[in-house]
Amino acid sequence: MTLLFLGAVILMTDPVKRIIDWQISLSPYALLRKLWLLPPLEVFIMVYMFNYTNVDAFIAGTDAKMKIEEVGPYVYQEVLSNHNVTLNEANNTITYTPRREYIFVRDRSVGDPKVDRIRAPNIPYMGVSTQAAKLSMFAALGLSAVTKRLNAQPMLEISVHDYMWGYEDHLVHLASKFVPSYINFASFGIMEKLFREGNESNVFNMHLPERKDSHGVNLPDSPRAYSLHSINGERGFTRWGYDEATNGTRCNRFWGSHDATLFPRDMNEEDTFYIYRRTFCRLLQMKFNRTRTYKGQDAFEYTMDPNVFDSELENVNSSCFCKNNHCLKRGMGSVGPCYYNMPLAITYPHFMYADPSLLAPFDGLNPDESRFSSAVLLQPQLGVPLHAHVRLQANLAVGNIKFDSTMEPFENMVLPLLWVDLNIENLPVPLQLLVHGIKYIFPLVQGIIVACLLLAGFYQLSTAFILCFWSPPVGVLLKSEQGEKRASILNGLTTLGASFHKSAQDSMQPEVQKLLPPETSYKLSEV
Repeated sequence: MTLLFLGAVILMTDPVKRIIDWQISLSPYALLRKLWLLPPLEVFIMVYMFNYTNVDAFIAGTDAKMKIEEVGPYVYQEVLSNHNVTLNEANNTITYTPRREYIFVRDRSVGDPKVDRIRAPNIPYMGVSTQAAKLSMFAALGLSAVTKRLNAQPMLEISVHDYMWGYEDHLVHLASKFVPSYINFASFGIMEKLFREGNESNVFNMHLPERKDSHGVNLPDSPRAYSLHSINGERGFTRWGYDEATNGTRCNRFWGSHDATLFPRDMNEEDTFYIYRRTFCRLLQMKFNRTRTYKGQDAFEYTMDPNVFDSELENVNSSCFCKNNHCLKRGMGSVGPCYYNMPLAITYPHFMYADPSLLAPFDGLNPDESRFSSAVLLQPQLGVPLHAHVRLQANLAVGNIKFDSTMEPFENMVLPLLWVDLNIENLPVPLQLLVHGIKYIFPLVQGIIVACLLLAGFYQLSTAFILCFWSPPVGVLLKSEQGEKRASILNGLTTLGASFHKSAQDSMQPEVQKLLPPETSYKLSEV
Protein backbone atom coordinates (compact mmCIF):
# COMPACT_ATOMS: atom_id res chain seq x y z
CA MET A 1 0.00 0.00 0.00
CA THR A 2 2.89 2.33 0.81
CA LEU A 3 4.46 1.79 -2.63
CA LEU A 4 1.16 2.52 -4.35
CA PHE A 5 0.73 5.71 -2.36
CA LEU A 6 4.30 6.82 -3.07
CA GLY A 7 3.90 6.23 -6.82
CA ALA A 8 0.64 8.20 -6.87
CA VAL A 9 2.26 11.09 -5.00
CA ILE A 10 5.14 11.24 -7.52
CA LEU A 11 2.69 11.05 -10.40
CA MET A 12 0.56 13.91 -9.09
CA THR A 13 3.29 16.23 -7.82
CA ASP A 14 5.80 15.65 -10.69
CA PRO A 15 8.95 16.30 -8.59
CA VAL A 16 11.21 16.26 -11.66
CA LYS A 17 9.36 19.22 -13.12
CA ARG A 18 9.54 21.05 -9.81
CA ILE A 19 13.28 20.40 -9.53
CA ILE A 20 13.82 21.47 -13.15
CA ASP A 21 11.78 24.64 -12.63
CA TRP A 22 13.97 25.47 -9.65
CA GLN A 23 17.26 24.60 -11.32
CA ILE A 24 16.34 26.37 -14.58
CA SER A 25 15.91 29.68 -12.80
CA LEU A 26 18.14 32.44 -11.51
CA SER A 27 17.45 31.65 -7.86
CA PRO A 28 20.46 31.36 -5.54
CA TYR A 29 22.21 27.98 -5.82
CA ALA A 30 20.27 27.10 -9.00
CA LEU A 31 22.19 25.50 -11.86
CA LEU A 32 21.11 28.07 -14.43
CA ARG A 33 22.35 30.91 -12.24
CA LYS A 34 25.83 29.38 -12.11
CA LEU A 35 25.84 28.98 -15.89
CA TRP A 36 24.43 32.46 -16.47
CA LEU A 37 27.07 34.20 -14.33
CA LEU A 38 29.75 32.90 -16.67
CA PRO A 39 27.96 31.47 -19.74
CA PRO A 40 29.73 28.49 -21.34
CA LEU A 41 28.34 29.34 -24.78
CA GLU A 42 31.06 29.90 -27.35
CA VAL A 43 30.15 33.14 -29.12
CA PHE A 44 32.36 34.27 -31.98
CA ILE A 45 32.39 37.56 -33.88
CA MET A 46 33.69 37.15 -37.41
CA VAL A 47 34.78 40.53 -38.79
CA TYR A 48 35.12 41.19 -42.53
CA MET A 49 36.86 44.42 -43.52
CA PHE A 50 36.47 46.39 -46.74
CA ASN A 51 39.68 47.42 -48.48
CA TYR A 52 39.28 50.27 -50.99
CA THR A 53 41.77 49.47 -53.73
CA ASN A 54 41.44 52.39 -56.18
CA VAL A 55 41.10 55.43 -53.93
CA ASP A 56 43.50 57.68 -55.85
CA ALA A 57 41.97 56.87 -59.23
CA PHE A 58 38.46 57.48 -57.90
CA ILE A 59 39.36 60.83 -56.32
CA ALA A 60 41.12 61.89 -59.53
CA GLY A 61 38.03 60.97 -61.53
CA THR A 62 39.78 58.27 -63.55
CA ASP A 63 37.56 55.51 -62.16
CA ALA A 64 33.82 56.03 -62.00
CA LYS A 65 33.30 53.44 -59.27
CA MET A 66 35.01 52.56 -56.03
CA LYS A 67 36.58 49.10 -56.08
CA ILE A 68 36.17 47.18 -52.82
CA GLU A 69 37.90 44.01 -51.71
CA GLU A 70 36.48 42.03 -48.79
CA VAL A 71 39.20 40.92 -46.34
CA GLY A 72 38.49 38.45 -43.56
CA PRO A 73 37.40 36.92 -41.38
CA TYR A 74 39.21 38.22 -38.34
CA VAL A 75 37.65 36.21 -35.55
CA TYR A 76 37.18 37.25 -31.93
CA GLN A 77 35.66 35.18 -29.17
CA GLU A 78 33.22 37.09 -27.00
CA VAL A 79 33.51 36.11 -23.33
CA LEU A 80 30.54 37.27 -21.27
CA SER A 81 30.29 37.49 -17.49
CA ASN A 82 27.56 39.00 -15.32
CA HIS A 83 28.40 40.96 -12.16
CA ASN A 84 26.79 42.89 -9.29
CA VAL A 85 23.76 40.60 -9.30
CA THR A 86 20.77 41.58 -7.14
CA LEU A 87 17.39 39.84 -6.89
CA ASN A 88 14.43 42.20 -6.57
CA GLU A 89 11.51 40.35 -4.99
CA ALA A 90 9.22 43.39 -5.15
CA ASN A 91 8.88 43.39 -8.94
CA ASN A 92 10.25 39.89 -9.68
CA THR A 93 13.35 41.10 -11.52
CA ILE A 94 17.12 40.68 -11.34
CA THR A 95 19.67 43.48 -11.72
CA TYR A 96 23.14 42.85 -13.15
CA THR A 97 26.03 44.40 -15.07
CA PRO A 98 27.23 42.42 -18.10
CA ARG A 99 30.86 42.61 -19.12
CA ARG A 100 32.21 41.39 -22.44
CA GLU A 101 35.78 40.70 -23.42
CA TYR A 102 37.01 40.07 -26.96
CA ILE A 103 39.84 37.61 -27.52
CA PHE A 104 41.47 37.29 -30.93
CA VAL A 105 41.37 33.72 -32.31
CA ARG A 106 44.31 33.40 -34.68
CA ASP A 107 43.64 29.88 -36.00
CA ARG A 108 40.18 30.92 -37.22
CA SER A 109 41.33 34.16 -38.80
CA VAL A 110 42.62 34.91 -42.27
CA GLY A 111 45.67 36.77 -40.99
CA ASP A 112 47.17 38.94 -38.27
CA PRO A 113 45.17 42.18 -37.91
CA LYS A 114 48.23 43.97 -36.54
CA VAL A 115 50.16 43.16 -39.72
CA ASP A 116 47.48 43.31 -42.42
CA ARG A 117 46.81 46.81 -43.76
CA ILE A 118 43.85 48.28 -45.62
CA ARG A 119 42.65 51.58 -47.07
CA ALA A 120 39.36 52.59 -45.46
CA PRO A 121 37.22 55.70 -44.83
CA ASN A 122 38.41 58.20 -42.22
CA ILE A 123 35.28 58.03 -40.07
CA PRO A 124 35.86 61.06 -37.78
CA TYR A 125 36.85 63.35 -40.66
CA MET A 126 34.02 62.25 -42.96
CA GLY A 127 31.55 62.42 -40.09
CA VAL A 128 32.56 65.97 -39.17
CA SER A 129 32.43 67.03 -42.81
CA THR A 130 28.89 65.71 -43.11
CA GLN A 131 27.82 67.49 -39.93
CA ALA A 132 29.43 70.74 -41.19
CA ALA A 133 26.83 70.96 -43.95
CA LYS A 134 24.21 71.68 -41.27
CA LEU A 135 26.23 74.55 -39.79
CA SER A 136 26.30 78.19 -40.82
CA MET A 137 28.64 79.23 -43.60
CA PHE A 138 31.16 80.78 -41.21
CA ALA A 139 31.19 77.72 -38.94
CA ALA A 140 31.56 75.39 -41.92
CA LEU A 141 34.46 77.45 -43.30
CA GLY A 142 36.17 77.47 -39.92
CA LEU A 143 35.82 73.69 -39.57
CA SER A 144 37.16 73.23 -43.09
CA ALA A 145 40.20 75.34 -42.22
CA VAL A 146 40.86 73.25 -39.11
CA THR A 147 40.74 69.96 -41.01
CA LYS A 148 43.13 71.30 -43.66
CA ARG A 149 45.54 72.48 -41.00
CA LEU A 150 45.47 69.00 -39.45
CA ASN A 151 46.05 67.53 -42.94
CA ALA A 152 43.04 65.25 -42.53
CA GLN A 153 42.44 62.90 -45.47
CA PRO A 154 39.20 61.14 -46.47
CA MET A 155 40.88 57.73 -46.69
CA LEU A 156 43.35 56.12 -44.31
CA GLU A 157 46.02 53.52 -44.88
CA ILE A 158 46.02 51.69 -41.58
CA SER A 159 46.36 48.27 -39.93
CA VAL A 160 43.20 46.23 -39.51
CA HIS A 161 43.69 46.10 -35.74
CA ASP A 162 44.03 49.88 -35.35
CA TYR A 163 41.03 50.55 -37.56
CA MET A 164 38.92 48.18 -35.47
CA TRP A 165 40.13 48.84 -31.92
CA GLY A 166 41.50 52.36 -31.97
CA TYR A 167 44.07 54.73 -33.44
CA GLU A 168 45.05 58.23 -32.45
CA ASP A 169 43.25 60.77 -34.60
CA HIS A 170 44.25 64.46 -34.50
CA LEU A 171 40.70 65.62 -35.14
CA VAL A 172 39.26 63.44 -32.37
CA HIS A 173 42.03 64.54 -30.00
CA LEU A 174 41.25 68.18 -30.72
CA ALA A 175 37.53 67.64 -30.19
CA SER A 176 38.20 65.93 -26.85
CA LYS A 177 39.99 69.11 -25.72
CA PHE A 178 37.18 71.48 -26.70
CA VAL A 179 34.14 69.35 -25.74
CA PRO A 180 35.41 66.79 -23.19
CA SER A 181 31.91 66.20 -21.81
CA TYR A 182 30.78 65.00 -25.26
CA ILE A 183 33.96 63.56 -26.81
CA ASN A 184 35.73 61.91 -23.88
CA PHE A 185 38.19 59.86 -25.91
CA ALA A 186 41.30 60.72 -27.91
CA SER A 187 41.44 57.65 -30.17
CA PHE A 188 38.84 56.08 -32.43
CA GLY A 189 38.13 52.50 -33.53
CA ILE A 190 34.91 51.30 -35.17
CA MET A 191 34.76 47.95 -33.30
CA GLU A 192 35.69 49.72 -30.08
CA LYS A 193 32.66 52.00 -30.44
CA LEU A 194 30.23 49.34 -31.64
CA PHE A 195 31.06 46.57 -29.19
CA ARG A 196 33.32 47.61 -26.34
CA GLU A 197 32.28 51.14 -25.36
CA GLY A 198 30.20 51.31 -22.16
CA ASN A 199 30.87 47.63 -21.64
CA GLU A 200 31.19 47.80 -17.86
CA SER A 201 28.82 50.65 -17.03
CA ASN A 202 25.41 49.52 -18.28
CA VAL A 203 23.12 48.19 -15.54
CA PHE A 204 20.44 45.79 -16.78
CA ASN A 205 17.20 44.91 -15.03
CA MET A 206 15.56 41.71 -16.30
CA HIS A 207 12.23 40.00 -15.58
CA LEU A 208 12.38 36.61 -13.91
CA PRO A 209 10.09 33.68 -14.87
CA GLU A 210 6.39 34.50 -14.57
CA ARG A 211 4.75 34.18 -11.18
CA LYS A 212 2.01 31.57 -10.96
CA ASP A 213 -1.18 31.15 -8.95
CA SER A 214 -2.01 28.16 -6.72
CA HIS A 215 -3.03 26.15 -9.81
CA GLY A 216 0.26 26.74 -11.60
CA VAL A 217 -1.20 29.23 -14.10
CA ASN A 218 0.77 32.35 -14.98
CA LEU A 219 -0.63 35.48 -13.37
CA PRO A 220 -2.28 37.84 -15.86
CA ASP A 221 -0.15 40.61 -17.43
CA SER A 222 3.08 38.96 -16.26
CA PRO A 223 6.07 40.10 -18.35
CA ARG A 224 7.72 37.40 -20.41
CA ALA A 225 10.47 35.48 -18.63
CA TYR A 226 14.00 36.85 -19.11
CA SER A 227 12.81 39.92 -20.98
CA LEU A 228 14.38 43.29 -20.21
CA HIS A 229 12.68 45.66 -17.78
CA SER A 230 15.14 48.56 -18.00
CA ILE A 231 18.73 49.55 -18.75
CA ASN A 232 20.34 52.22 -16.61
CA GLY A 233 16.89 52.93 -15.21
CA GLU A 234 15.36 53.61 -18.66
CA ARG A 235 12.83 51.46 -20.49
CA GLY A 236 13.46 52.87 -23.95
CA PHE A 237 15.83 54.71 -26.28
CA THR A 238 15.69 58.33 -25.17
CA ARG A 239 17.85 59.17 -28.21
CA TRP A 240 14.95 57.96 -30.36
CA GLY A 241 12.38 59.99 -28.44
CA TYR A 242 11.18 57.47 -25.88
CA ASP A 243 8.63 59.00 -23.47
CA GLU A 244 8.23 57.29 -20.09
CA ALA A 245 4.75 58.79 -19.63
CA THR A 246 3.37 57.11 -22.76
CA ASN A 247 5.72 54.09 -22.66
CA GLY A 248 6.79 54.96 -26.19
CA THR A 249 6.32 52.68 -29.20
CA ARG A 250 7.93 49.52 -30.45
CA CYS A 251 10.25 51.84 -32.40
CA ASN A 252 11.91 53.33 -29.30
CA ARG A 253 11.02 50.95 -26.45
CA PHE A 254 13.34 48.10 -25.46
CA TRP A 255 11.19 46.99 -22.49
CA GLY A 256 10.16 43.38 -23.20
CA SER A 257 13.09 42.56 -25.50
CA HIS A 258 15.85 40.01 -24.83
CA ASP A 259 19.59 40.46 -24.51
CA ALA A 260 20.20 37.26 -26.56
CA THR A 261 21.60 35.26 -23.63
CA LEU A 262 18.36 33.90 -22.13
CA PHE A 263 15.07 33.24 -23.88
CA PRO A 264 11.65 32.22 -22.52
CA ARG A 265 10.76 28.57 -22.05
CA ASP A 266 7.91 26.74 -23.79
CA MET A 267 7.98 28.82 -26.98
CA ASN A 268 5.50 28.19 -29.77
CA GLU A 269 5.22 28.86 -33.48
CA GLU A 270 3.30 32.09 -32.88
CA ASP A 271 6.09 33.66 -30.84
CA THR A 272 7.99 36.71 -32.03
CA PHE A 273 10.78 38.18 -29.97
CA TYR A 274 13.15 41.15 -30.16
CA ILE A 275 16.91 41.15 -29.58
CA TYR A 276 18.58 44.11 -27.91
CA ARG A 277 22.25 45.03 -28.11
CA ARG A 278 23.67 48.49 -27.85
CA THR A 279 25.54 47.82 -31.11
CA PHE A 280 22.27 47.87 -33.07
CA CYS A 281 20.91 51.08 -31.47
CA ARG A 282 17.49 49.49 -32.03
CA LEU A 283 15.68 46.21 -31.57
CA LEU A 284 16.05 43.41 -34.09
CA GLN A 285 12.80 41.51 -34.60
CA MET A 286 13.05 37.72 -34.97
CA LYS A 287 10.07 35.88 -36.47
CA PHE A 288 9.30 32.16 -36.49
CA ASN A 289 10.28 30.58 -39.79
CA ARG A 290 10.15 26.80 -39.47
CA THR A 291 10.66 23.75 -37.27
CA ARG A 292 13.97 21.95 -37.65
CA THR A 293 16.08 19.20 -36.13
CA TYR A 294 19.59 20.33 -35.29
CA LYS A 295 22.10 17.68 -34.19
CA GLY A 296 19.33 15.53 -32.71
CA GLN A 297 17.56 18.43 -30.98
CA ASP A 298 14.13 19.82 -31.81
CA ALA A 299 14.59 23.45 -32.84
CA PHE A 300 12.54 26.48 -33.85
CA GLU A 301 14.20 28.65 -36.46
CA TYR A 302 13.68 32.40 -36.15
CA THR A 303 14.83 34.78 -38.87
CA MET A 304 15.11 38.54 -39.45
CA ASP A 305 12.82 40.14 -42.00
CA PRO A 306 14.35 41.70 -45.11
CA ASN A 307 12.86 45.07 -44.05
CA VAL A 308 14.18 44.97 -40.46
CA PHE A 309 16.28 48.12 -41.02
CA ASP A 310 13.63 50.11 -42.92
CA SER A 311 12.14 53.31 -41.56
CA GLU A 312 8.91 54.97 -42.70
CA LEU A 313 7.15 58.07 -41.47
CA GLU A 314 3.76 56.35 -41.82
CA ASN A 315 4.79 53.36 -39.70
CA VAL A 316 4.58 54.04 -35.96
CA ASN A 317 7.01 51.17 -35.31
CA SER A 318 9.80 52.76 -37.39
CA SER A 319 8.95 56.47 -37.74
CA CYS A 320 11.12 57.44 -34.75
CA PHE A 321 14.20 56.62 -36.84
CA CYS A 322 13.35 59.40 -39.27
CA LYS A 323 15.11 62.35 -37.63
CA ASN A 324 13.65 65.72 -38.65
CA ASN A 325 11.18 63.79 -40.83
CA HIS A 326 14.06 62.49 -42.93
CA CYS A 327 14.22 58.72 -43.43
CA LEU A 328 17.21 56.87 -44.80
CA LYS A 329 16.95 54.77 -47.94
CA ARG A 330 15.31 51.37 -47.87
CA GLY A 331 17.42 48.78 -46.12
CA MET A 332 19.37 51.30 -44.00
CA GLY A 333 18.99 51.79 -40.26
CA SER A 334 20.45 54.88 -38.63
CA VAL A 335 22.52 54.32 -35.47
CA GLY A 336 24.07 57.79 -35.27
CA PRO A 337 22.24 58.96 -32.10
CA CYS A 338 23.96 56.16 -30.16
CA TYR A 339 27.40 57.12 -31.48
CA TYR A 340 27.90 60.87 -30.97
CA ASN A 341 25.58 61.66 -33.90
CA MET A 342 28.12 60.41 -36.41
CA PRO A 343 26.38 59.50 -39.70
CA LEU A 344 26.58 55.75 -39.13
CA ALA A 345 24.03 53.25 -40.44
CA ILE A 346 23.59 49.49 -40.38
CA THR A 347 22.40 47.27 -43.22
CA TYR A 348 22.57 43.67 -44.24
CA PRO A 349 26.06 42.74 -45.55
CA HIS A 350 26.81 43.95 -49.07
CA PHE A 351 23.59 46.02 -49.01
CA MET A 352 21.43 42.93 -49.37
CA TYR A 353 17.68 43.83 -49.55
CA ALA A 354 18.62 47.53 -49.65
CA ASP A 355 17.87 50.20 -52.23
CA PRO A 356 19.78 49.27 -55.44
CA SER A 357 21.23 52.79 -55.62
CA LEU A 358 23.48 51.92 -52.66
CA LEU A 359 25.26 49.29 -54.74
CA ALA A 360 25.65 51.41 -57.87
CA PRO A 361 28.87 53.30 -56.91
CA PHE A 362 30.83 50.12 -56.07
CA ASP A 363 32.51 47.16 -57.68
CA GLY A 364 33.14 44.12 -55.49
CA LEU A 365 29.89 43.88 -53.50
CA ASN A 366 27.79 40.75 -54.12
CA PRO A 367 24.59 40.32 -52.06
CA ASP A 368 23.97 36.63 -51.35
CA GLU A 369 21.07 35.37 -49.22
CA SER A 370 22.76 32.04 -48.46
CA ARG A 371 25.74 33.89 -47.00
CA PHE A 372 24.29 37.04 -45.45
CA SER A 373 20.92 36.08 -43.94
CA SER A 374 20.41 35.93 -40.16
CA ALA A 375 18.79 33.15 -38.15
CA VAL A 376 18.60 31.86 -34.57
CA LEU A 377 17.79 28.24 -33.64
CA LEU A 378 16.19 27.81 -30.22
CA GLN A 379 15.30 24.67 -28.28
CA PRO A 380 11.61 25.57 -27.75
CA GLN A 381 10.94 23.87 -24.40
CA LEU A 382 13.97 25.39 -22.66
CA GLY A 383 14.69 28.50 -24.75
CA VAL A 384 18.33 27.48 -25.21
CA PRO A 385 20.11 28.89 -28.31
CA LEU A 386 21.45 25.92 -30.28
CA HIS A 387 22.87 27.79 -33.25
CA ALA A 388 22.86 31.41 -34.37
CA HIS A 389 24.07 33.77 -37.07
CA VAL A 390 23.28 37.47 -36.79
CA ARG A 391 24.91 39.38 -39.63
CA LEU A 392 25.01 43.13 -40.20
CA GLN A 393 27.15 45.74 -41.87
CA ALA A 394 28.35 49.09 -40.52
CA ASN A 395 28.38 51.97 -43.00
CA LEU A 396 29.27 55.65 -43.10
CA ALA A 397 26.46 57.69 -44.68
CA VAL A 398 28.17 60.75 -46.15
CA GLY A 399 25.77 63.63 -46.72
CA ASN A 400 26.03 66.99 -48.44
CA ILE A 401 29.49 68.56 -48.46
CA LYS A 402 30.28 72.27 -48.15
CA PHE A 403 33.59 74.06 -48.57
CA ASP A 404 35.70 70.86 -48.61
CA SER A 405 36.99 69.88 -52.02
CA THR A 406 38.72 66.72 -50.78
CA MET A 407 35.37 65.31 -49.66
CA GLU A 408 33.36 66.20 -52.74
CA PRO A 409 34.01 62.88 -54.58
CA PHE A 410 32.29 61.04 -51.70
CA GLU A 411 29.27 63.33 -51.39
CA ASN A 412 25.99 61.47 -50.66
CA MET A 413 27.68 58.06 -50.78
CA VAL A 414 27.10 55.29 -48.25
CA LEU A 415 30.53 53.77 -47.66
CA PRO A 416 30.77 50.19 -46.27
CA LEU A 417 33.16 49.96 -43.32
CA LEU A 418 32.95 46.31 -42.24
CA TRP A 419 30.43 43.57 -41.68
CA VAL A 420 30.22 41.14 -38.76
CA ASP A 421 28.75 37.73 -38.13
CA LEU A 422 27.82 37.12 -34.48
CA ASN A 423 27.50 33.38 -34.27
CA ILE A 424 27.01 30.46 -31.95
CA GLU A 425 28.25 27.40 -33.81
CA ASN A 426 27.63 24.60 -31.33
CA LEU A 427 26.10 24.09 -27.94
CA PRO A 428 28.87 23.00 -25.52
CA VAL A 429 28.79 19.31 -24.55
CA PRO A 430 27.77 19.97 -20.89
CA LEU A 431 24.80 22.02 -22.10
CA GLN A 432 23.91 19.36 -24.66
CA LEU A 433 23.84 16.73 -21.91
CA LEU A 434 21.79 19.05 -19.70
CA VAL A 435 19.25 19.65 -22.46
CA HIS A 436 18.97 15.91 -23.19
CA GLY A 437 18.65 15.16 -19.48
CA ILE A 438 15.94 17.74 -18.85
CA LYS A 439 13.96 16.93 -21.97
CA TYR A 440 14.31 13.13 -22.15
CA ILE A 441 16.34 11.33 -19.47
CA PHE A 442 15.01 12.79 -16.18
CA PRO A 443 11.30 12.49 -17.15
CA LEU A 444 11.95 8.94 -18.44
CA VAL A 445 13.64 7.88 -15.20
CA GLN A 446 10.78 9.37 -13.19
CA GLY A 447 8.25 7.54 -15.39
CA ILE A 448 10.04 4.22 -14.89
CA ILE A 449 10.18 4.71 -11.11
CA VAL A 450 6.47 5.62 -10.97
CA ALA A 451 5.54 2.60 -13.10
CA CYS A 452 7.57 0.23 -10.89
CA LEU A 453 6.10 1.64 -7.70
CA LEU A 454 2.55 1.41 -9.02
CA LEU A 455 3.00 -2.16 -10.28
CA ALA A 456 4.59 -3.27 -7.01
CA GLY A 457 1.85 -1.52 -5.04
CA PHE A 458 -0.93 -3.15 -7.10
CA TYR A 459 0.73 -6.54 -6.66
CA GLN A 460 0.88 -6.13 -2.88
CA LEU A 461 -2.69 -4.90 -2.75
CA SER A 462 -4.05 -7.75 -4.91
CA THR A 463 -2.14 -10.36 -2.88
CA ALA A 464 -3.55 -9.03 0.38
CA PHE A 465 -7.05 -8.97 -1.12
CA ILE A 466 -6.76 -12.62 -2.18
CA LEU A 467 -5.54 -13.76 1.20
CA CYS A 468 -8.35 -11.94 2.99
CA PHE A 469 -11.34 -12.84 0.85
CA TRP A 470 -10.53 -15.99 -1.16
CA SER A 471 -11.23 -19.60 0.23
CA PRO A 472 -9.95 -22.75 -1.55
CA PRO A 473 -12.56 -25.29 -2.95
CA VAL A 474 -13.71 -28.41 -0.89
CA GLY A 475 -11.76 -30.87 -3.05
CA VAL A 476 -8.62 -28.94 -2.40
CA LEU A 477 -9.31 -29.02 1.37
CA LEU A 478 -9.93 -32.87 1.33
CA LYS A 479 -6.77 -33.47 -0.58
CA SER A 480 -4.99 -31.24 1.84
CA GLU A 481 -6.36 -33.19 4.86
CA GLN A 482 -5.47 -36.55 3.27
CA GLY A 483 -2.01 -35.25 2.60
CA GLU A 484 -1.70 -34.15 6.20
CA LYS A 485 -2.82 -37.64 7.46
CA ARG A 486 -0.39 -39.40 5.17
CA ALA A 487 2.34 -37.14 6.35
CA SER A 488 1.40 -37.88 9.99
CA ILE A 489 1.47 -41.69 9.41
CA LEU A 490 4.77 -41.45 7.63
CA ASN A 491 6.16 -39.40 10.46
CA GLY A 492 4.95 -41.99 12.98
CA LEU A 493 6.42 -44.89 11.04
CA THR A 494 9.64 -43.03 10.71
CA THR A 495 9.77 -42.40 14.44
CA LEU A 496 8.92 -46.07 15.24
CA GLY A 497 11.55 -47.35 12.86
CA ALA A 498 14.09 -45.12 14.45
CA SER A 499 13.20 -46.42 17.94
CA PHE A 500 13.35 -50.08 16.82
CA HIS A 501 16.68 -49.53 15.19
CA LYS A 502 18.05 -48.03 18.40
CA SER A 503 16.80 -51.00 20.55
CA ALA A 504 18.41 -53.50 18.22
CA GLN A 505 21.69 -51.74 18.48
CA ASP A 506 21.51 -51.79 22.27
CA SER A 507 20.81 -55.58 22.41
CA MET A 508 23.72 -56.46 20.18
CA GLN A 509 26.33 -54.89 22.47
CA PRO A 510 28.66 -57.53 24.34
CA GLU A 511 28.17 -58.09 28.04
CA VAL A 512 30.89 -57.02 30.39
CA GLN A 513 32.26 -59.87 32.60
CA LYS A 514 32.66 -59.05 36.27
CA LEU A 515 34.74 -60.98 38.84
CA LEU A 516 32.93 -62.32 41.90
CA PRO A 517 34.21 -61.30 45.28
CA PRO A 518 36.20 -64.03 47.18
CA GLU A 519 33.46 -64.80 49.70
CA THR A 520 31.00 -65.59 46.92
CA SER A 521 33.49 -67.87 45.27
CA TYR A 522 34.07 -69.77 48.56
CA LYS A 523 30.40 -70.36 49.09
CA LEU A 524 29.97 -71.82 45.65
CA SER A 525 32.78 -74.38 46.25
CA GLU A 526 31.11 -75.66 49.40
CA VAL A 527 27.96 -76.45 47.64
